Amino acid sequence: MKTIVKIVLGLIILPGAGLFAQDFVGQDFRDALDNARQEAAPAVGLPAVPQPAAVDFQDDSTAPAAEKEWTIMVFVNGKSNLEGDGLTDINEMEKVGSTPGVNVIVELGQFSNNKLARYYITKDSKPAEITSRLLGSATGVDMGDPAAVKDFTLWAEKRYPAKKYMLILWDHGSGWLKGNPVESRGDAKGISFDYITHHNIDTPQLGRLVRDIEAAGGRVDLLAMDACLMQMAEVAYEMKDTKVSHIAASEEIEPGTGYPYGKILSKLALKPSMTAGPLGVIVAKEYLKENPNGFQGKGLTYSVLEVAKVPQLAAKMDVLAKAIIAAGDKAPVLRARAEATRYSLADSKDLRRFSQLLMQYSKSAEVKAAASEVEQLIKKGGPVLFSGVSAKKPTLSYGVAVYVPENADEIRGYNELKLSADTSWDEFVNWMLVP
Repeated sequence: MKTIVKIVLGLIILPGAGLFAQDFVGQDFRDALDNARQEAAPAVGLPAVPQPAAVDFQDDSTAPAAEKEWTIMVFVNGKSNLEGDGLTDINEMEKVGSTPGVNVIVELGQFSNNKLARYYITKDSKPAEITSRLLGSATGVDMGDPAAVKDFTLWAEKRYPAKKYMLILWDHGSGWLKGNPVESRGDAKGISFDYITHHNIDTPQLGRLVRDIEAAGGRVDLLAMDACLMQMAEVAYEMKDTKVSHIAASEEIEPGTGYPYGKILSKLALKPSMTAGPLGVIVAKEYLKENPNGFQGKGLTYSVLEVAKVPQLAAKMDVLAKAIIAAGDKAPVLRARAEATRYSLADSKDLRRFSQLLMQYSKSAEVKAAASEVEQLIKKGGPVLFSGVSAKKPTLSYGVAVYVPENADEIRGYNELKLSADTSWDEFVNWMLVP
């Protein structure tokens, strides 16, 4: 497991990690999520970062580079307690750097100085220093604003064109949960939390962000989230009307610096002609291989979803939700909810496992049949291209989580999701929560 860098910023000592409890609700979850990707380790110095010179990215008139197979765009929101992890990951990228077939472009935000810099990643052998080509900088950019991701993505694609594009959103994540701005660092929602502005990118904003990129002439083929808890049906369904081919993310928390970037880029450099699905599978396999023992007592997960098939899953979830409500029998539903694989966000459950338990406990033939349809689609032929778990600490996780809450504390905003608009899953959630 990679070493996790701790940060000491002035007189602020960012919190260390503690062991997770089995489940998290309320303040326990908020406290744990704030440390979800940290691991206890001896403090070490941060990699040296060159002092950037001010550049207006919008007015950059540099001629585009020659087209390559892939441009990998990594939006590293280090404006949080993960700043040191972000610097470590950039150093991992520099083990390989950009290659003849692959551009690697990073936008790095730092909590310690509220600055942002863009880099063209180049290979070096200096693990304590970032030596990549500095492309420009800015101050005070809100990395919890979808506009910042859009600006970076369109700029990178214009300056470094490619046949295929991968966007990696790097930071804390908490699934579909909506709340913007957040009131405190521990009250995390969505993805990409900026500790200075208290903004984040919630799930509806994430979908609009990708559509806005496309409307402006850009494209994301592989959307990867190097963040906790983001592989949910609710998040994936927001991409249904976009050109995103695949989504790579985790149902569970992530440790430390997340992806082993050097190993992933090495594989891509050997075969840059690969498409989005196979690249997503490499990300998943290398991540799981890096963490065979899980993290902080948790078995880890990683999966790749094919976006074109997500609406098929949503349609079967709609039938299941309607069958459950029509049957009116809550006891088997609550039992399935209690026994389904849950994650550090306790209201997030593995959808296939939940369906299996409904098949086992429900007395309704209609519920059993509908649950079987969901289970079989996830098992084979559906949106799950690949699903894996940590080798030495496996869990009953099959690639896509869903919101099956045990209390109504976090349901605010659920009806704003596309999945809620197009299916009866939100009606099922409300039905289940009524005593």
